[in-house]
Amino acid sequence: SNFLQNSSTQSLKKKEKKKKIMEANSNDQVKGSPLRQLFAVASIAAGVQFGWALQLSLLTPYVQLLGVPHAWASFIWLCGPISGMVVQPIVGYSSDRLTSKYGRRKPFIAAGTALICVAVLLIGFAADIGLKLGDSLQKPTKPRAVAFFVI
Repeated sequence: SNFLQNSSTQSLKKKEKKKKIMEANSNDQVKGSPLRQLFAVASIAAGVQFGWALQLSLLTPYVQLLGVPHAWASFIWLCGPISGMVVQPIVGYSSDRLTSKYGRRKPFIAAGTALICVAVLLIGFAADIGLKLGDSLQKPTKPRAVAFFVI
């Protein structure tokens, strides 16, 4: 009899706990229609795909404008994955050990966003910066612009 009372009490406590969890989860859900939620999630993926499409369509011609031969342009494409193999583990290791009032990830996200914005601007103006640093318009290859672009 005592065993049955304990098991029924435990069962009741489990049910109450599940009910509280379900109520908490239902309060945390995003309000709005399922179509609106689907659109919100899909828009993030669409933004990433637009970025890749622009990069794929414009990077190689831009690099060739700087004087890099077409055969060497594919090596420029390796800069991203190689830097990712080096930078991502370092940032992950560092962020796991960070103690900040802003959290472990937010400072790295903010700094990374700022650095990417600066890098995109500098890449976009690499030809102009190369000219200011001494590249010639008459020569087909602009080594200073290419160096600035890669770095």
